[in-house]
Formats: sequence, structure tokens, C-alpha cells
Amino acid sequence: MEDETFLELAAAISKVDAARSSEAALQAFQSALERYGFRHFLITGLPVPHDKQWHREILCDAWPREWYLRYLKQGHFLHDPCAAWSRHMARPFLWRQLPERRMTARGRRVMEEAAEFGMKDGICVPIHTPLCGPAVVTAASDRIEVPPASFCLIETLCVHTFRILGGLEEKDRVEQGPLLTPREREILQWSAGGKVADDIACILGITRNTVESHQRNIRDKLDAINVAHAIVKALRRQEIQI
Repeated sequence: MEDETFLELAAAISKVDAARSSEAALQAFQSALERYGFRHFLITGLPVPHDKQWHREILCDAWPREWYLRYLKQGHFLHDPCAAWSRHMARPFLWRQLPERRMTARGRRVMEEAAEFGMKDGICVPIHTPLCGPAVVTAASDRIEVPPASFCLIETLCVHTFRILGGLEEKDRVEQGPLLTPREREILQWSAGGKVADDIACILGITRNTVESHQRNIRDKLDAINVAHAIVKALRRQEIQI
């Protein structure tokens, strides 16, 4: 069984590695998960719970469309126990392992409504990487069958797919060229060094209002919620260095 599991892992990872596009990588990933009963999955970053624009961190949405729209409309992200646990857990967990006694009424409602859309059980694989916030790969269905010997396979495949997708997305962004102007990169570089707007204005010989105007443009171009978020995104795009 261990040999079979290893061969499954090697074959699945090879297909993901060979993918030339995010779509091809996801197809290989989904095909591997289907043998365990998984039908739906989501690959996303996990910003702070009250971030209403959390969906900007989604790398891949393969949830049922109706469930995704309801999830957004009801503001479920703020109360989702899977997201909450994934921020703090280092190891994968099954949805059925969520501690009922620590779940809020709204958290139970999220899980109950997910079940109504054919997502009665699932798995979450938390991912924590340097210079990035937490992320998660989660997959679910109405019924899943995950033998103990395959649990590590699924975890490894999820983490590997997340990294591959990030690389493909990064390659696409780099090939598109820089979004920021030289002055915007200069200002953000100083911000990454810990300088505040007044410091940057003094260093560059410009007004604070000019610095703040550039920072607003930077946030808009990078679709960032604040300067810290912009720094992280610019680092991913290789527009600035640390």
C-alpha cells in the first residue's frame, strides 16, 4: 500500500510539474483528488477575518458557483471555522475534526449550509510561507474516502500544487512587465525599509501629500488594502527587493 501511495504521489506531482498553465496544473490536481471522492476545491490566501475583499487572494475557485455566491453574500468568511483553524494549524485536518465545542453558532451555520450545497465533508491543508500570509487548499464533497495511507499524499500534493500555481502566476505577472513607475517602486522600497510617509518625503525632497498620492496609486495598481499588503505583492512580482 505504501509503494502504491508513493507511485500515486509521484505520478500526480509529475503531471502538475509538467503543466504549462495554471489550468493544466489544476486539471491534473483535480484528477488526482477525484479518486478520493473530492469534487470541489478552493485554493486561497487567508487575510484577516474582517477583510471584506478576502476573495482577491483566491488562486483557484472550484466551489459550486451557487455556494460561492451565497458565501460572499452572507459574509461567511468572517465566521468560517475552516479558515480560522487554517490560520493557526500547521497540519491538515478533516472538516469532521473541527471541534464542535469551540465552534460559534455562525460557524456551525457555515458548515451546515456548505453541506446543503453538496459539501458535507472535506479536508483543509494550511500553508504558511515566508513573506506571505497564511493560505489554504481545501477540497470537499458529499462523501469522501481518504485511507490513512493516502493522507500524506493529499497533503503533499496540495502544498506542491499551491507552490506550482504561485510560480505560474508569478511567471505570468513578470512576463507582463512592471506595473509600478520607477518613482512608485522607489517609494515602496523605502516603505519596505520601514520608512513612513514623512521620512520618505524628506529623503526624496517631495511633499508628504505627494508621497501619499503615490502610495494610493500603488495600492490601486497592486490591488492592495494597505502599504504592507502592497509590499508583499510587489515582492512577489519582483518589483522591489529586500
